Amino acid sequence: MSDVAPPRKGGWMKHVFGIVVTLLCVALIASRVNGAELLDAIEHFYWPYLGLGIACLAAGYCLRVLRWSLMLRAAGALVHFRNCVAPFLGSIALNNVLPLRMGDLVRALVFPAAMGISRTTATSSLVMERLIDLMTLLCSLAIGLLAIRSAAIDPLLVQSAQTMAVLGGAALTLCFLFSGRLASWLRSLPQAQKGSGRLAAPLATGADLLQGFDAMSRPRVLSLTLLISMLVWVCESGLFYFVMLGCGVAASAPAALLVMAIATLSTLVPSSPGYVGPFHLAAFTAVALVGGTTAQAGSYAVLVHLALWGATTVAGALAVWSRPELFRAARRAPSAAMPLN
Repeated sequence: MSDVAPPRKGGWMKHVFGIVVTLLCVALIASRVNGAELLDAIEHFYWPYLGLGIACLAAGYCLRVLRWSLMLRAAGALVHFRNCVAPFLGSIALNNVLPLRMGDLVRALVFPAAMGISRTTATSSLVMERLIDLMTLLCSLAIGLLAIRSAAIDPLLVQSAQTMAVLGGAALTLCFLFSGRLASWLRSLPQAQKGSGRLAAPLATGADLLQGFDAMSRPRVLSLTLLISMLVWVCESGLFYFVMLGCGVAASAPAALLVMAIATLSTLVPSSPGYVGPFHLAAFTAVALVGGTTAQAGSYAVLVHLALWGATTVAGALAVWSRPELFRAARRAPSAAMPLN
C-alpha cells in the first residue's frame, strides 16, 4: 500500500509498553491462583454451556453487521448486509492478532475500495459505532453495579459509573444532534474556503466526517441504531452468562452485564495483540467481585477470552478468505481513486 504512511519513530515503544502491561497482568493473576486448582476448574467446566454462549455471541455479531450496514446506507452507501459481513468480521479478526486495533484502520481505509464506499463514510460509521458501544457499556456497568447488592462495592464507584453514563450519553447526543451545524461551520471558515494551506485538508476531512455523523444520526436511524446496540450487548452478555454457569459461578443477568462491561472496557488498556492480560485480569476481578472463587475466576478469564478471541478470529479469517478482493481492490486502486472525502 504505497499511500500508507510509514510508522513514526518511537512507535515501537507502544508495543513494548503493551507487552509489559500484559506480563504484569498475567503475573498478578498467577500470584493469586493455584495452578492445580485452575486446571481442575477448567477440567470440570460444563462444556455444553460454551456452545450456548458462542451462539449468543454469533447472534450479537449478526446484529453488529446489521447495525453497520444500516449506518452506511443512511450515509448514502449502496451496501447490503451480505456485503458487510466479510469486511466487518475481517477487521475484528485483524484486531485480535495485530497491535493497536489495526483492524479498525483496515476497515476504515482499506476495505472501502472493495465495498464501493468512501473512506470518510467508513470512518464516520466506525467512530459512531465505537462511541455508541462505549456509552452502552458504561450503562451496562452502571446497571450491573446497582443490581449487585451483595457484592462489597464502593458506593463512590457506583456513583462514578452512573455519572459517566449520564454525562457521556448527553455529550454523545449533543455531538450527533449538532454534527451537521458543526460541519457547516467548519466549511465556512476562511481557511477551509481557500482550498489550500495547511489547515484546508484537515478542516475538509473533519467537515465530511461530521456530515457523515449527521446523516447517520437522523431520528429514525439513530433510534434503530441504539436499539440494535442494546441488543448487541444483551447477546454478548449471554456468552459471559453461560460461561459463568459452566464454571459453577452463581450467575444472573445483572452479574453478566457487570462482568461483560468490566472485561470489555479493559480492552481500552494498551496490551499485546488479543488483549491478553488486561482482559484476563478484569474478568478475573469481576467474577471474584460477584462471588466466584479464585479458581473459578481464573478458569472463567481463560475460557471466556478463548471463546471470544477464538470464535471471532476464526470467523473473520474465513470471511476474508472467502472474499480476497477486499485486499486486492485496495492494491489496484490508486490513492486518487480512494479519496478520504
